[in-house]
Amino acid sequence: MTIDGGARAADRIEVVAPAKLNLALLVGPVRPDGFHEIASLMLPVSLADRVRVERTPGAGLDVVCDVAPGADNLAAKVVRELEQRLDRTFEVRVTIDKRVPPGGGLGGGSSDAAATLVALERLYDLDLSSRVRYEAAAAVGSDVPFFLWPGAQLAMGRGQVLKAVQLPALHLVVAMPDLGLSTAAVYRWRDEDAEVTLKEFASRARLLSGVVQAAATPRDVAKLVANDLEPSVVARKEKVGELIERLRSAGALAAAMTGSGAACFAIFDGELEALRARETAAPARAWYVTDLQPEGRTKPAARRGRGKPPA
Repeated sequence: MTIDGGARAADRIEVVAPAKLNLALLVGPVRPDGFHEIASLMLPVSLADRVRVERTPGAGLDVVCDVAPGADNLAAKVVRELEQRLDRTFEVRVTIDKRVPPGGGLGGGSSDAAATLVALERLYDLDLSSRVRYEAAAAVGSDVPFFLWPGAQLAMGRGQVLKAVQLPALHLVVAMPDLGLSTAAVYRWRDEDAEVTLKEFASRARLLSGVVQAAATPRDVAKLVANDLEPSVVARKEKVGELIERLRSAGALAAAMTGSGAACFAIFDGELEALRARETAAPARAWYVTDLQPEGRTKPAARRGRGKPPA
């Protein structure tokens, strides 16, 4: 995630909030807290919202967003979480320019929340510890902490246990069919269709954690692509299965649904192949995207976040 230095003034700052792809998503049984155990290889990509946070003294908190305005937006919730932890009030307007399609499993709302937290840090010159940042983010949603640190990460537990991993530079197409899906409904479908033991899941999660360390080329990454939620969605929503097949037929090294859907993605050998394949996704909306690498790697950028996620 990037901080737009040119957008910063004394009273406002703008942050880029990337979408994420679940290159691999393994789903285990339901935990005692009601969430599912997961093991996921997650990647931030260049399709992104823009989040602007402005000081508004005396006006309280306001979130302006076409998709979910006001107090129900995750951005508003992360402001409240940080206020509780710091015992202070932030009177700000959060304006979210949505480019990441909702209902796609792309994590746009979670990324917006993380961007808001980072913007508050910069705007008010806060010196937050990694622990405070992590806890405020995790209280809002399982995916939010992922967006506070750069690069690909393995997410375990309910998604909040993070481990940074290195992947080669990737060229991807993200495509969104003309439908949105509820995360809760998709996980319910999975539970109706499949039963998995913790032992079975743990074995697969360990294997994923091991093999990802050896992924040196896009073709290596393509071999890791899997989504346990996909069969249940494809069985109920034909458009998703049809879109995945179109991407595969366009020469993808691998293609799958991301997260709880309905967005899908495909990995290609290079930019030219990806740009050509993007056209085959019609009538679905489609974007050519690249991964966002950590500092000092293939695509250096001013990224948000400091240090490593707490263990």
